[in-house]
This record gives sequence, structure tokens and C-alpha cells, in this order.
Amino acid sequence: MAIPEYKNWRISVFERDKYICQICGRSGLILNADHIQAFALILEEYGIDNVEKARICSKLWDITNGRTLCVPCHRKTRNYGIKVKTKI
Repeated sequence: MAIPEYKNWRISVFERDKYICQICGRSGLILNADHIQAFALILEEYGIDNVEKARICSKLWDITNGRTLCVPCHRKTRNYGIKVKTKI
């Protein structure tokens, strides 16, 4: 189950981008809210190792670090699938 901050961030990114992929310009596809600077890298940079620290990290929930992408375009991004070992 996603934390409320993530759900709110995701919806805010989609609404700002009018549910349109910011790379190919298509709509009506399955969409992802993509962290431009990878979520995993932000966790590592700020030493976030639990949910409570994640919840208060404004960098994670800054919609200017997000964009709406369709799944095919998201898979082509350089940070797609980056993972950092955390307790989150």
C-alpha cells in the first residue's frame, strides 16, 4: 500500500500534465508518474531508510521533479527500474 504522500504526488503530477505523456504527447494509455531525479537516488542522497523519513522529505514529493509518462516512454528513461536497498 502506497503512503498518502505518494498518492497525492502522483495525482498532482497527472493533473498538472493533463494526463498526457510528456515525451510522446499521447493520452488514453496506462500512465506512470515518473520522478525525473530517481526516487531511489533521492532516498540514498538524503539517507532515507524508513517510511517516516520519506514522508517528511519534501524533495520526494516536489511535483517539479515529476512528469507523466506512458509505460513505453517510461521504460526508455535512463532511471527506469533503478533500485536502492532500503527498508521502505
